[in-house]
Amino acid sequence: MDNNQKKENSAEEKAEIENLLKAIEELEKAKKEDDNNKKRPRNFIAIEFGGVFHHNFYVNFVFNFILNLTLSYTIIELFNFADYDNIVVFILFILFYTISETFYRSYVLLNYFQYVIKSFGFIFYFGYVIIVYLLDSFVFVDSIHFNEGSYLVVFVGIFTIIRYILSTLLRQNFRKRNLR
Repeated sequence: MDNNQKKENSAEEKAEIENLLKAIEELEKAKKEDDNNKKRPRNFIAIEFGGVFHHNFYVNFVFNFILNLTLSYTIIELFNFADYDNIVVFILFILFYTISETFYRSYVLLNYFQYVIKSFGFIFYFGYVIIVYLLDSFVFVDSIHFNEGSYLVVFVGIFTIIRYILSTLLRQNFRKRNLR
C-alpha cells in the first residue's frame, strides 16, 4: 500500500467514526426526550393488608410469631399492661394469638375484602381485640391478667401500629435484598 491509499483509508475511517458519533448523539437525544415525555409515577402510600414476609406459609408464620412475641413482650414489660405466671405461658399465649390472627386475617381477606377497604383496616384491629380478649378470658384464664380492661384495648392498639410499621420496614428490606 502506498501513502495515498493509507490516507484514503484513514479518511474513510475518520468519516465512519464521525458518523457513528453523530448517530450516538442522536440516540442519546432521543432517549432524553423519551425520558422527559414519560409520565413519572405518582408517589402514593401503599397499605398492605395481610402482607407477607415470605411466600412460604410456614416461614411467614414463623416470622409473624417471632415478631408478635418480641413486640408484645416488649410492650407489656415496658408499659406493665399485664401480668403472667411464667414466660412459657406467655409464649403459648402469643402462639395461640398468632395462629388465631393468621386464620382470621386470611378469612377476612378472602371473604370480606370490601369491608377491609371500607373500614381502612380497622376490621382487623377490632378482630385482634376480640382474639386477645377471648384468649385472656377463656383460654388463659388464670395465667395472664391484664391489669385493667382498657389496657387490653390500648395494648392491641399500640401492638398493631408498631407491628404494622416494623413489618412494612422488614418487607421493604427483604424486597431490596430479594429474600422474599
